[in-house]
Amino acid sequence: MQVNTAVATQLLLTLFEIKGVIHYGIAGNANPNLHIGDVTIAQNWSHSALWTWQRYGDGPENSLPFEGEGGFTREIGHLKFGTYSSNGDDDNLLNNVWYQAEEVYPVDSTPEQTKQAFWIPVDSNYLSISKALENLKLEDCINATTCLDPPPKVATVQRGTSANIYLDNAAYRNFLYNKFNVSPVEMESAGIALICSQQNVPFIVFRALSDLAGGGSADKNEADIFSGLSANNSVIVTVEFIKLLGGYNRKMLKYVV
Repeated sequence: MQVNTAVATQLLLTLFEIKGVIHYGIAGNANPNLHIGDVTIAQNWSHSALWTWQRYGDGPENSLPFEGEGGFTREIGHLKFGTYSSNGDDDNLLNNVWYQAEEVYPVDSTPEQTKQAFWIPVDSNYLSISKALENLKLEDCINATTCLDPPPKVATVQRGTSANIYLDNAAYRNFLYNKFNVSPVEMESAGIALICSQQNVPFIVFRALSDLAGGGSADKNEADIFSGLSANNSVIVTVEFIKLLGGYNRKMLKYVV
């Protein structure tokens, strides 16, 4: 999914005169302070499935291959599989995976000079405009008997993350939130963020929370019930943002003239 999204974004930016990218959709929720139906506006995005997998027996004190030579790093942090052993044993042959930044080649930098990027910030102007959406009324009922409580809201959050993983696991959900303060978890936005960052194109992402990414108590994944409502809420927010953006662009044009 990340590759497809990145390729599609690059094609759009190459073939058309794109001034900015607005991406929307649904996501799992890793943040215990948010609820299904809420629409998140993450300030930063990461691709959290680029790992260095450490051999069994090595730990945080052992360097990674090519570390210090522009290669892999221990700076971002790691996941120790043994921590999540159900039998209380903290040892596991899967050992540790260390999160890695992506390599980015910005269009305005020296050719072939690599830059590392893990957290990609959305456009600051877009983010500022989106603040006006926080009191927007969203859909809260599927039908007369199935409604969300509390009613959904628009929330600006610190971070979202993407991976080629459909996350439906409470332990990993909690790890991502506690380690990285991540709220929406999904499969596409980081590809868009990385390409936009590389091409110096402003972007923003609206993700409505359709499920609890494995953190719910129900036997059935919540997305089976609430994905339609959440998708509608993401559209509502996106449409309203476009209206605000149109007004902002007209204001800027008046100043230029």
